[in-house]
This record gives sequence, C-alpha cells and structure tokens, in this order.
Amino acid sequence: MFEEIYREARQRVVGLTMGLGAEELARTVPACPEWTVHQLVAHLAGGASDLVSGRMEGAPSDEWTARHVAERENVPVDDLLEQWNEHGTRIDAMERIPFQLAMDAITHEADLRAALGRERLPDTVWQPTLVWMTPRRMPDVTVKTEFGDLGDGPITLEVDGYELWRAFFGRRSRGQMESWNWSGPAPIDKIPFFPPRATDLTE
Repeated sequence: MFEEIYREARQRVVGLTMGLGAEELARTVPACPEWTVHQLVAHLAGGASDLVSGRMEGAPSDEWTARHVAERENVPVDDLLEQWNEHGTRIDAMERIPFQLAMDAITHEADLRAALGRERLPDTVWQPTLVWMTPRRMPDVTVKTEFGDLGDGPITLEVDGYELWRAFFGRRSRGQMESWNWSGPAPIDKIPFFPPRATDLTE
C-alpha cells in the first residue's frame, strides 16, 4: 500500500508545482509556517535522495529535514522535481519503503494544496491511511466518521475523518481536538505523531 501511496503522491505533487511562478513558490505554507512552497518541495526531494543514498541518520528529526532545505536553497524547483522523480523511480523499484515516507508525502501534499488554494486531497488517498492508523493510535476510542466506524473502544468520538487525519500529523491544535464530540475523557496526547499546533489551523 505505502509504495503505491508514495509513487502517486510524487506524481501529483510534481503536477501541482511544476512551472509555478516566483510568488507561489515564495508563499508561506500555513501548515508548516517555517517553510515556503519551494522549501517544502526541497524537503520532499531531499528525503527521497537520502533514502536512496542511505543518509537516514537522524530521520525524521527537525535537523534532518532542515538539512534538506539548506542544501537545496538555491536549486530551482523544477530541478528539485526532476531530482525527486529520478530518485523516486529508484524508490519505486524497492521491495518495501518506510511507511513514514509515504505518510510524509501525502501530508505535505495536503499542506501544499492548502497553501496554493487547490482542492483538498482526494478522499481515496487519505482514508485508507486513516483506517490503518486510527486503531493503532487510539485503541480506547470508537471513531465515528462520515464513512463508517473505526475501532471499538469504550470512548466514542464523532469527527470529520479528514480533521482527524490532519490531527494525526500535528496539523490541528489541542483546542481544536478538544472541541470534537467526545463521549468521555479525550485522549488528546495519543492522537498526533508530532506535537499539536500552538494555533488553530482551518483548511
């Protein structure tokens, strides 16, 4: 599943960003406010480069991702996309890839779509990963979404599936998660892989 998710995310992101103008490339990404669109693409290209070259020390730390951006600061985005495609072809040939790489790609694709004012990530992309993650991250919760129930825990949560999916990757604040429709004590700390945002993010 993750190999296909990663390959298709790369193809979509290349389509989204190839040929963008300077204004769009310099636009701040609200979900990653420390990065511009160009810098986010640099991270994606850098992650693929590191995987095929074995430079995975420190992944997925802030220092690891910051190096991707710093090393590619002056590389035109079309060149970054060409590099990503080149490395991505080698990744496609791997028998298995780290699931984190696929999750990172679709999370940042969603970030880019919001930053560029494009339509939301298609449901068919993120829903399978939500189904896979929810019982692993929230074993004590039954999550009721618009496309069915996930898990069978004693606490019930009624929430929009996309909102929960974005929260898993630190794209929602603690306040946003607490405002969801919980039937009991909300295990907020079990939701995000990364610390929640300090401020609300509405997409």
